[in-house]
Amino acid sequence: MLPIKTEKQKDNLAKFSYDIAKIILVITVISPIAKPETFHLSLFIGGFMVTMLFFVLGYILDAKEVKL
Repeated sequence: MLPIKTEKQKDNLAKFSYDIAKIILVITVISPIAKPETFHLSLFIGGFMVTMLFFVLGYILDAKEVKL
């Protein structure tokens, strides 16, 4: 695993993962829907999968114990 030394580094890495997921989602999934002539199913599926990968990474890094 990455050498994360502080809680702030962990939070920043989680935010970075979320931001990368949003950028990939816009470029590979949403923009081809807006311009149908540039739509490729394989790019759509691949982009969605990579987006989910970065989202899950951010979610795991951002996970904190929730006290009810």
